Amino acid sequence: MRENRTGFIMMRTRESNGRKKQEGKGGPRVLGRSRALPPGFHPGGFTLIELLVVMMIMTVVIAMTIPRVGSNWKQIQDSDFLQQFTETLERSRLYAMNSGLPVSFRLNGTNRVYGVESPPAHPIPLNVEIRANRLEQDPGTGDFIITFYPDGSLVGDDVDVIFDNTRTYGVHIDPLFGTVRVERGGEAGG
Repeated sequence: MRENRTGFIMMRTRESNGRKKQEGKGGPRVLGRSRALPPGFHPGGFTLIELLVVMMIMTVVIAMTIPRVGSNWKQIQDSDFLQQFTETLERSRLYAMNSGLPVSFRLNGTNRVYGVESPPAHPIPLNVEIRANRLEQDPGTGDFIITFYPDGSLVGDDVDVIFDNTRTYGVHIDPLFGTVRVERGGEAGG
């Protein structure tokens, strides 16, 4: 090895079986063929334009995804409320049958609550409207009630649960057996 004028160490090469070998530190090495790089190719990383394009694509994808996730989240919350509402109705019937005493499921539209306890404690979301035609009203509290009896029967009527004035679900309660069934209705009408 020898040093050239610029201070770099020059490596001696010699031919061996038609291949160039490089001698220097660590002994002889076979030199590989170098490929020509395409113009504008930078092996050290990404260019600023490439990074900006990727960030713009990610921004567009996120902007399109967030509204869908948000609307699905709202439907999940509505579904959870409907499930809790119907489960409370079913528990009221079972409690009446197990205790041997009549149990009243209560709706209070003024305070937007429902439940078995008096006063009702489960909140009704602001986007929900509950309608029924023939419910008894408790004269002491003003709550509308569906009364379940120990034999499984009830006094009350079916209830419509309306979300955002657009989606209606009919909660049907069998008057003889007190079983609860939910059916998706059409568009809600004023």
